[in-house]
Amino acid sequence: MTRYQFFLMMVLLLWPFVIMGMLFFMSKIESYVARTDADNPEDAGLEPVQGESPDREVTIVYGDQVVGE
Repeated sequence: MTRYQFFLMMVLLLWPFVIMGMLFFMSKIESYVARTDADNPEDAGLEPVQGESPDREVTIVYGDQVVGE
């Protein structure tokens, strides 16, 4: 098998994965642009959180001890 035939075989095997990857990233970019162009969080597809959480979002643990309470 020549190098050219090997190159053609690799192109034939890899092009579907390249196309699917490009479509995936284009979808991600499209949703990002839709979020940045939105006027409010609801238009961006985000749901605002109501109220407060009684727990902290981050707990620092050093060894077996909880730090920062």
